[in-house]
Amino acid sequence: MNRLKTMLGGLALIFVSGSLSAAMITNGDFANSCSLNGWQTDTDGFAGGINDFTIDGSGPNCAASINVDYANTDVYYAANTLFQNLDLSAEVGSTFLLTMDFSVNSELTSNFQGFIADYFFVGLFDGSDYYNQNGGLGFLVAPTDINGSANYSLSFELDNSFANQTNWSLDFQVLLGIDGSDTDFFGSSLAIRNVSLTEQKIQVPARDSVALVALGLFGLVARRKKLQTRISV
Repeated sequence: MNRLKTMLGGLALIFVSGSLSAAMITNGDFANSCSLNGWQTDTDGFAGGINDFTIDGSGPNCAASINVDYANTDVYYAANTLFQNLDLSAEVGSTFLLTMDFSVNSELTSNFQGFIADYFFVGLFDGSDYYNQNGGLGFLVAPTDINGSANYSLSFELDNSFANQTNWSLDFQVLLGIDGSDTDFFGSSLAIRNVSLTEQKIQVPARDSVALVALGLFGLVARRKKLQTRISV
């Protein structure tokens, strides 16, 4: 009987599988939508500029760009953020798969060639602090210097403790660093092509399926006992 219980337990585990639900981020496919619909913008610089947030390119190769002092002559930005409040409605125990595809670039001119000290980060924001995918203080992508161009294709599995929580947002932020003299302005940008968030459900086997498997196992055990009885006789 103990062996049978072990077999049933192992068989039940076989039926448990992960599946992905519908998208939980609005308009994460910037490459095709060529729009900022569904997203919010914020700047905490001394002044706003017309090119803080732009849609660059044309479908299916658009990108949503966050710019700091980029291609601009006299406006100082401290930080620009593109963010969206997250829908984390999910079944208890579910985790979330977060993927993102973006690039960064710094603006170099003939007057200044070399390191650009602007930087960026990506994080989960609860209204007061930033957190990583495990629910701890920190970032999904820690503050990183922008030195020329770089491409990022990343994925994160968010801990199941996020399920059904509210007031969380996904933030992409670009910040201005020290990049020249008081009269030199060399900006940087972060261009997002795609970002998605999907629930990874844990599927429990249907009762009928488990019952049928259990019945089959009991039949095998009974048949084996019958054969052993006939042989001993």
